[in-house]
Amino acid sequence: MKKLAVFAIIVLIFGTISPSLVNGAYAQNDPSILLRIAVQADKQILNQLDGVYGDQIPNNLQILYDKGHGAVNSLDESLPNDIEKAKQDFLLAMNSFMQISRIISQSSEKAVVVTAPSNSSSEIDRLEKYLKTLEIISKKYNADTESDFIKIHDLIQELRIQINNGYGEYDDVINEIKIILDSIKNDIRESALEQRSDFIKQFFDKLLNQVDKQLTKAQNNGVDQTQIDKGHELILEIRELLSKNQINDAKVIFTELKGLMENIGYSIQIT
Repeated sequence: MKKLAVFAIIVLIFGTISPSLVNGAYAQNDPSILLRIAVQADKQILNQLDGVYGDQIPNNLQILYDKGHGAVNSLDESLPNDIEKAKQDFLLAMNSFMQISRIISQSSEKAVVVTAPSNSSSEIDRLEKYLKTLEIISKKYNADTESDFIKIHDLIQELRIQINNGYGEYDDVINEIKIILDSIKNDIRESALEQRSDFIKQFFDKLLNQVDKQLTKAQNNGVDQTQIDKGHELILEIRELLSKNQINDAKVIFTELKGLMENIGYSIQIT
């Protein structure tokens, strides 16, 4: 399970799944690791779809899920005899699931059109369903939005009362709901970015501490001092970029550091 968690972290940080990452997972001499990752991802994405859409999953997402789920089943059949086919099945499944996750995330950031048309009750029901989705996402990222959700629910009840009483001027209530919705989405976005940034920084810190130890070992083993010094310079540069939240730039420098370590015979092993 530790290997699975580490592989999932790598996918989270670097954003995509490439054949080299799959080869890295398989290099652990346990081909079933690919199947365990894929099965777990299948369960997680299915739970996510169920939590957001229930039994009304959009057609494009259903097609993507069926494609990914089918690849997981094919992966099960490919192992352990056809490793190359297993890798292809794994890539297809995981990339399908990541597309679904990305679409759900993007959809949650889009503004809901709050109106009070002739079928007002159904529109308010749709708004409340949308709010439930936002609340799930808000809790996931620990966003401080509870008071805003309470305000919106109160405004929705006020809107229902106005509609039931035949009062036709809804603009003030609707505009207030829109403003609070925008505030909630901004808070969620900021919390998600902060959470992801903190997680990546912690992971990089662990890797860099490990590389520091490897450089010390390499120095004791007589490796060229200029290479050792260059490695330490890259570590300092990465730490400086991370302190400024320049994570993408830090990834680029880390790739350079990884190449340097491989050139002097020390691969970065994630433990």
